[in-house]
Amino acid sequence: MSQYPRDEFDKIPESASRQGVHRERLVPPSSSGLALKILVGVLALAVGLAAFFILPRLGFGSGAEPTSGQSAATATSTGDASSSPTAGTDPSEPAPSDPVSDEPTEEETAEPTPTADPDGIDRSEPVNVYNATGIGGQATLAADRVTADGWTVGEIADWGGVPLQNSVIFYNDASQLEAAQELGGVLGIPTLIETTEVSPDVTVVVGPGFQ
Repeated sequence: MSQYPRDEFDKIPESASRQGVHRERLVPPSSSGLALKILVGVLALAVGLAAFFILPRLGFGSGAEPTSGQSAATATSTGDASSSPTAGTDPSEPAPSDPVSDEPTEEETAEPTPTADPDGIDRSEPVNVYNATGIGGQATLAADRVTADGWTVGEIADWGGVPLQNSVIFYNDASQLEAAQELGGVLGIPTLIETTEVSPDVTVVVGPGFQ
């Protein structure tokens, strides 16, 4: 119980369920949230307009990709710079030479000129060797000696002409005489006969008694 004296306000029953009188709110609870949203929207719009109109004038946003024409110009200038010598290149260094071709030159492809023998005889002309002894292998024996002396041997066979009493070397004319004489010295055949009826080449016929 209170120690103060009772007055007119104490006439309210103490058992009443009413606890007191509350003032009615002047502003609905949702009104403050709507105003805050409107304020935020206005600020966002102002920031967007500022970014659209003001920032480009200040130089922001200039990092856009170059157009195709600018890209081509840049690529061309880059190619020219790469093809030119660098600043650090030593001018004293020799320039790279052209690749050496593996193809033979005209001088290399030319056929070598045959060297004349010291005695002036052309031993590349073929020499025919025939066997008239009736003993096998005599023509081959004579041909081996001719080849060893540097001559070119043509035909090696048995003699089919008239029988001979000794070995003979046949030649056509005076142009073959020196060659016939040289062969006679190599084979030990002193008999030389000039004729055009045997062969156009110098012909050695090995006869009886050939060694």
